[in-house]
Formats: sequence, structure tokens, C-alpha cells
Amino acid sequence: MARWLENRLPAVNQIRLGRKNIFILPTASGFLFLGATVLIFVTAINYVLSLAFGLAFLMTSLFILCILYTFRNLQHLRLRGLGADPVFAGEDAAFVVSLEPQERQAHEMLELRFSDAAWSHADVEAGEPLRVRVFLPTQKRGELRAPRLLVQTRFPLGLWRAWSIVDLAMDCLVYPKPEPCKLPGYRGQGSSGSAESQQAGVEDFHGLRAYQSGDSLKQIAWKNLARGQGLTVKQFVDTLEDRWMLDWNMFPGLPSEQRLSRLCYWALRLSRQPVDYGLRLPGVELVPDRGDAHRQKVLRALALWQGGEA
Repeated sequence: MARWLENRLPAVNQIRLGRKNIFILPTASGFLFLGATVLIFVTAINYVLSLAFGLAFLMTSLFILCILYTFRNLQHLRLRGLGADPVFAGEDAAFVVSLEPQERQAHEMLELRFSDAAWSHADVEAGEPLRVRVFLPTQKRGELRAPRLLVQTRFPLGLWRAWSIVDLAMDCLVYPKPEPCKLPGYRGQGSSGSAESQQAGVEDFHGLRAYQSGDSLKQIAWKNLARGQGLTVKQFVDTLEDRWMLDWNMFPGLPSEQRLSRLCYWALRLSRQPVDYGLRLPGVELVPDRGDAHRQKVLRALALWQGGEA
């Protein structure tokens, strides 16, 4: 089924609905209506009731006419995918879809959704494009590709359902879910909440971290190694105001996703302070800076990091 849809309705940023991509079938109410029509018609034959014949013919005409109206309610509608703003894992991504009708045709009682997500409803006036937000739950960070979008209508009487399943090639960037925590070396100053940072230096002992290739032999904690506690390196710090480096090694021993969530929390917190802050992940380093553009750059690096467990 998926391969058939891929061949018939390939991924495109915009699509105009028509005979080749609209499907239509009776609804449950439509089948009941059709059954009632047949029953009335049989009764009219058995008892030779002119009024029953007239009612059966009227219902048949209405049933057939609804096919045309329901199909036409989707026909010629152009759908354009506009993407979604970044969100944090666990939030709903709001994908924006532009519904663009022709000048003389309105489209009523439209319903849109992704798979089992919530429905979005729209009524589009003739010649007036309408933007609709269609929501999709997120579970993990990274680049989220929107699945196929179901757009359907039961207009006007709910007897028929016309629908299409389109892939508008939309993506959403999902940031790690922020996890509140304490940051080693963080000290607030006064009521303003400004911070001091501790950068790697040679003055005050700060703690231990796992040995990495290239570390100085002078900084290895030989006593810990002798006790069988593994190869670790002493960290020393200088205190510099208004400058931070969010480092992967600040949270040793934690899973990668939890480290990213904690770094995300502190990136957001520091972005609200009058400080410069940077980010250091395995294979990624962003120099300290501030501002909205820098915050987006840091969050994007956290969202797209693919280093695995470290």
C-alpha cells in the first residue's frame, strides 16, 4: 500500500487535488441511507404505492447527486506545505498547510490530520487562501519528517467521504526536552541572575573527568588510578565573568540523551542572561556568543548531534 501511494502520489511541496488523487466511497450513514432507499423501493413494488415510488426515486437522486458535490468539494483545491517552527521533544509540532482555492469555488467542511493525531477543520472561501495548522506529537529530538497528510470531506450530507493522502515534504526540527538540573560551577549574582563561568585553566581544582587522548600527563589523577578507580584527569578552572562554555563532560556517566537535555536546559537559561555562552560536544564546538541567532544555532546543534553514546 505504501509503495502504491508513493508511485501514485509522490512527495511534493504542493499539489492540486483532482481526478487522479481523490478517492470517494460511501460513509456508514451513506450505506444506511442506501439500504433505506432499497427497502422503500421494494415496499413500493409490493404494495404499489406511488408515494413510496416517488420517495425512493428522490432518495436515489439525492444519493447520486451527493457524489458530485462531495467530490467537487475537494476538486481543484491546492495544498501547499509551509513546514513547522522548531519545538521541544514531547510537544506537538504545528505544521502549516496553505489551502488555496480557485477564484469561484469554495471548499467546506474540510478535515485534515496526520495518522492518528488530532483533526484540524477548515472552511475555505472562494478565492481566499487559508492557512491551517495540523498538529503532530513528537517523541524524540532530531529532524522530524511529517508523514502523509489525510485531507477529507463529507460535505454536504455526510453520505459520501472524499479524501486524499498527500506527502507535502514538510520537516520540523525537534530540540531535546529541557531537563532542569544544577550546572557545575554556576553561581548567580544578585537578583539580576547574571552568571559567572568556569573555563578550563590552571588555578583552582574543579573536579575529575575521564581521560581523553591528548590530555597532559601532569593532570592525570595517579592516586585514583592506583586505587583502581580508572584513568581520570584533574580539571582546573579560572573564574571569568559573563562567559560560559557548556561542555559535554559537565555531566559524566549520564546517557547521551540526558546530557543533551541538560545542556539544552542551560542553553535556554543562559540565553536569558546577559552572558556569552558556547557549546562543546564530541565533534562539535560553538564559540561563546549571545543573541537569538546564537541560541538557535546552539539548540540546532543539540537537536542534530549524532555522536551516539560517549
